[in-house]
Amino acid sequence: MEKSEVRVLVVDDEQIIREIFSTSLSRWGFQVDEAADGQEALKKCEFSPYHIVITDLNMPRMDGEQLLQRIKARWAETEVIVVTGFGTITNAIEAMKNGAMDFILKPVNFEHVKLTLEKCYHKVRAAAENEQLQTLNNELQEINEMKSKFLAITNHEIRTPLTIIRGYLEILEDILPAEQSDALEVLDILNNTSRQLSNTVDRMHVLSEVHYTRFNCQDEKVDLTEIVRLVHRDYALLFKHRNIDLTINMPREPLLVKASGNGLRLLLEELLQNALKFTPDKGRVLVRIGKGPTEAYLEIEDNGIGIPYDKTDMIFSPFYEVQNSIHHKSSPTAFKGGGMGIGLTLVRELVSAMKGRIWVNSEVESGSSFRVFFPVFQTMNETPETPTLYVS
Repeated sequence: MEKSEVRVLVVDDEQIIREIFSTSLSRWGFQVDEAADGQEALKKCEFSPYHIVITDLNMPRMDGEQLLQRIKARWAETEVIVVTGFGTITNAIEAMKNGAMDFILKPVNFEHVKLTLEKCYHKVRAAAENEQLQTLNNELQEINEMKSKFLAITNHEIRTPLTIIRGYLEILEDILPAEQSDALEVLDILNNTSRQLSNTVDRMHVLSEVHYTRFNCQDEKVDLTEIVRLVHRDYALLFKHRNIDLTINMPREPLLVKASGNGLRLLLEELLQNALKFTPDKGRVLVRIGKGPTEAYLEIEDNGIGIPYDKTDMIFSPFYEVQNSIHHKSSPTAFKGGGMGIGLTLVRELVSAMKGRIWVNSEVESGSSFRVFFPVFQTMNETPETPTLYVS
């Protein structure tokens, strides 16, 4: 808020005093209005509240003390400065108790007035900025809630018709004769497409469940090496098809962490899917796990397209994609393949639900690294583990 936006009301029964104040305040950059007594001041406040009120103490019809009390009761954020030529220490104490910003004696020292107004201005500006931030925060919360409702509703509305479609496709597959190769080829395409859509719906369902804390992420004693082996088995062919070198680097012995087995598997699948999507053919992806004194980590590193520095904080937002969605391909496994922009959102929600933390490092055209940390289960007499290398 600029000083020129701050509205100040000068209240005094002497016109010459009002004019002196108005001239000085206008010269200092404030918007200034005047009132001859407390009742006129209240009417003007009711029409349009002021940021700052400077009021005399002794006035007819309604004095400054009553005006101060009425203003603070109705507009607590309005700053009030009391000015008087007949003040006592008792008057000053009473005014400050009732919420006055300052108590100034006549004859007025305008350097004092200027300093007090500067203090008022900084408080008013801070309050306005806080209000703007609160408004933005409320809007963001509403948007996030709308996104979550959209996920839940879309998941529900798509799941039922998709189940019907897949059911009829299976029936057609059973009744079509083998010699109708063209029809069977079309049917195979439809089956693959429906499976992709079903996978998307399932991911939306998990994201909705995690967001509303219905997803089971109870702490379990999970072997991180076993999770990596299982997911590697499922994804190895996808990476091989793209000629991407998928390398696994992990300890020989089990690495036990406090997490959800199902949650860890989903998390790793999403991170690998993300690496597959943004790593070019003949690229490389490394999955590395290890541990420190109290935490284990799972890291997925690629040499893909990378993330611009100013976009790093945005990649976990629902439906956000670094690349232009108009240009991406429909295949979820192709380079810069299609997606809804919920994969990394799901990763973040899963990490939060399992009380872990995630760290991202990326550079455009050099690749990205995602490292997720989880608490380890400590055992007695642990010895350093020798890592081994598994290459698909």
